[in-house]
Amino acid sequence: MKISYLWLKEFVDFDLSPEELCTLLRNLGFDTGSVETFGGEIKNVVTARVLSRDKHPNADKLSLCKVFDGKDHFDVVCGAPNVAAGQVVPLARVGALLPGGMKIDKAVIRGQASFGMLCSARELGLAEDAVGIMVLPEGTPLGENIGDTLFMHEAVLDVEVMPNRPDVLSHWGVAREIAAALKKKLRLPDMKIPKVKKSSGLVQIESPILCTRYVGRVVNNVQVRPSPLWMRLRLERCGIRSINNLVDVTNYVLLELGHPQHVFDRDLLREGRVVVRQARPNESLLCLDEQTRALGRDLLIADAENPVAIAGIMGGELSAVNEKTGHLLLESAHFESSNIRRSRKCLNMSTESSYRFERGTDWTMVDLASRRTTHLVLSLAGGTLTQEQDVYLQKPKISRVHADANRVNGLLGTSLPHADIRSCLMRLGFVCRGKGARLTLTPPIHRQDVKELADVAEEVVRLAGYDKVPQQRRNSTQEPDRTSRESHLVLKAKDFFVGQGFYEARNYGLVSRKQVDDLYADKLEACVALENPVSTACEFLCPGLLAGLLQNLQANLRHGTEDVRLFETARVFLKNKLSAGEGHTPPKANNDISDIKEWLSLAWVAAGRQQAEHWQHKTRLLDVWDAKSWVSGLLREWRFHQVKAKSSDLPVFLHPGEAQSIFVRDKPLGFFGRIHPRQAELWDVPKDVFVGEVNLSMAASLRSADIQFQGLPKHPAVIRDFSMIFPEKISWASISAFLMQQSEWVEDVQLFDLFVDPSIPSGHRSLSFRLFFRTPERTLTDAEVNGVQEKNITRLKNEFSAISRVGKQ
Repeated sequence: MKISYLWLKEFVDFDLSPEELCTLLRNLGFDTGSVETFGGEIKNVVTARVLSRDKHPNADKLSLCKVFDGKDHFDVVCGAPNVAAGQVVPLARVGALLPGGMKIDKAVIRGQASFGMLCSARELGLAEDAVGIMVLPEGTPLGENIGDTLFMHEAVLDVEVMPNRPDVLSHWGVAREIAAALKKKLRLPDMKIPKVKKSSGLVQIESPILCTRYVGRVVNNVQVRPSPLWMRLRLERCGIRSINNLVDVTNYVLLELGHPQHVFDRDLLREGRVVVRQARPNESLLCLDEQTRALGRDLLIADAENPVAIAGIMGGELSAVNEKTGHLLLESAHFESSNIRRSRKCLNMSTESSYRFERGTDWTMVDLASRRTTHLVLSLAGGTLTQEQDVYLQKPKISRVHADANRVNGLLGTSLPHADIRSCLMRLGFVCRGKGARLTLTPPIHRQDVKELADVAEEVVRLAGYDKVPQQRRNSTQEPDRTSRESHLVLKAKDFFVGQGFYEARNYGLVSRKQVDDLYADKLEACVALENPVSTACEFLCPGLLAGLLQNLQANLRHGTEDVRLFETARVFLKNKLSAGEGHTPPKANNDISDIKEWLSLAWVAAGRQQAEHWQHKTRLLDVWDAKSWVSGLLREWRFHQVKAKSSDLPVFLHPGEAQSIFVRDKPLGFFGRIHPRQAELWDVPKDVFVGEVNLSMAASLRSADIQFQGLPKHPAVIRDFSMIFPEKISWASISAFLMQQSEWVEDVQLFDLFVDPSIPSGHRSLSFRLFFRTPERTLTDAEVNGVQEKNITRLKNEFSAISRVGKQ
């Protein structure tokens, strides 16, 4: 919200510079984004009238002008193309000082004496560029200091106001805060209007809950014309375009007092009256922005037949004032804020008026703003006030707030005297009753946001000053909460999976018997049954998290989601000891809590494509290698070394050929892989579904590897590729581990190709490896590396019954 520095001074006297004023407002809770200044240092520049303009005898583009400043006549040579007789212009007399340091002296230009200069807006420091001299409005008094006429030395502050402080959305509201802070008196603008007989048929309110007050005043025989320069300048510098004197007055009072108003051409209102009501079915309105809007249950201002304005938001085009307007109806009202907010959202329109009404306006300001507007209309447009009507059922009730000065000090950490606390509140307009520390406060009607002790404390510290709050450390009564090892791993895991495109899921910690039978048949006896389940869907504590995630997957697929990636962290439960007996005996509900173990688990499920369709590359379905990459990435995030993956001890719901168990330092941590085809049928999901689950509690008991700095290698690596035929039962991971142990020069082993062909013996497959050889002391020679490579091939033949492929060694 833009606030004029000079305008504020009309309401409260203060000696602060614009920069000091910004600091004061910031301490009061209103930050200032920027300060825009107009003009600069200027002396001896006045308003003057051009009496005549003649052609310069010695120059085609110059003119000889006779100028009158109300007292003396001046001959001035002017080069502006727009200068003309009769204009009122800024005249810099001999001895004048202009912004930028320019001094005006008597001059002889092409043989003609010039006693001054006619100024442009650029020369006055009011614009970066200007064509011709600045022409002032007709009627501007002559001989006035141009600084006073154009509000030179003006500063406009861009003040940020919080949503709970609509009372500060005006110059009057900001001045009220300044007066309270500086202990100054506050002045209201001139609101004198003639007394007229009260009318009874001018305004009718049919929706008193949505419109609690409406003041209407009629002014006849007005003259529509441009606004005076001072009003136009103030509006434009605060971001509002000048239209005419009638519309500008309502905008001026909006910026001045913060209360939106509207002016109707009364001759365009049926029966010359207004009705406040809600919209009827199929009603619409052509608004001032030339758009026709269909109306729902919005609150309207209507004449005897049709709507003429959307209450609190925008007026209608058909009742707007124009150059032929002679009789006015001035509207000032108080609307229920939530209803204005709803209408503004439904109609998708926002105005200066709606911005204030939806935050709440001052009920008492309705008549004050109307009086101020009427006073300005009579002053600037002439006319006669003939009728007025103030309609309301009852005044709003103001809730009292009970506060204790000692508790205020306790909240703030201050030791302010009780009299100072009372003084701060009274300066803000609070009515304070009570003795000693106990206070019964009645907030001013414009401060309905003050409702409890914390609000009172905030008001006190704003005026007393935040510097009164001592800087001290409070002693803690307990040890600071430390993030547990489990929590640390959970946070790391969440960051990792979100980075891989997963979404976090939350499920109930209970599963049905069918889900246990389908997914955890091998653990049926160890599942923990509830004694009194609320439904058949909640019979067991979760022995694992995949049942819930598969349900989530199923729901997403049914709703048309092609690619689903979900993860969850939660606690799971199993019995420590299984009951004696054969087969899968249904568990009983007489559980001994001491026999139940629980741990924190992390599980995930994924289905669909590895990446979305794109014109630059082809997509593919997820495979087991993607699942393995997630496990590897997660364990790297946790900094776990000595990781092994085995194709044994797998849950029954996993595909035996595309799943592995995870071991860290030979301790079972979890599993990953493709779900079994039978499970895909049971859960009605595609066969390409990949799952995983790890025991976070177990992971928390394992120590992560220390982070150690390792410099970049100083010597290049020597790379060798080879291919050999191995029995299918031998995993490539065991071959890789074997090669890493054969020589200290082997830095890394990578599998880069797998080949199966009828030319290869049955039950065998060809694997291609790439070995990286490096030593930190020097660069290895080809002969040294070739010797190690030959020994490796011989050892692979002996250890794994490998067969060399011709041409691939």
